[in-house]
Amino acid sequence: MALTAWLVLLSGVGVAQTRGDLCQVYVVDRAKALKAENSYRDTGNPEKDTKAFRAAQTLFPEFETKVGEEELTTKTYPFPGSKLVITASIFYTDESMASQGGGSDSMVVAVAVAERPLKDAFAASVERSAVAEVSYNKQTDTVRAKQYVRVRGRLYLVGVECHVRRGAL
Repeated sequence: MALTAWLVLLSGVGVAQTRGDLCQVYVVDRAKALKAENSYRDTGNPEKDTKAFRAAQTLFPEFETKVGEEELTTKTYPFPGSKLVITASIFYTDESMASQGGGSDSMVVAVAVAERPLKDAFAASVERSAVAEVSYNKQTDTVRAKQYVRVRGRLYLVGVECHVRRGAL
């Protein structure tokens, strides 16, 4: 009987921890993506060109945010083929931006590329950073911050995209 109560308690904790939004960081090599796009236009071969599109991008594992007043979630990833580091941050607040129909809650997402991991992507006084803010309410669905950065002479699109979970609101 005590084991059953313990399992129920643990399962309740697991449910409470899965209420955040889901976010993902990505990097797209612009030259490779353009080459794949041109190849598809020429050949129309979806199997071959899908592989080329996949080779042009790096998708890092999804991560879950902690939703709540003044909550910050930050993740770092190595920039592919370099010594640079990508820092992505998601922050929830009710003190930054009010909207007409959605109250004052907002979600701020940021992504930065730097020489080292950053405490968060918002504090970055780095040229290679992007920030987006949106009213955080029942209509919020997807939020993205993205930017182009030049690394070793090549142009890359770097971004973070978050999908709002209905249970998180």
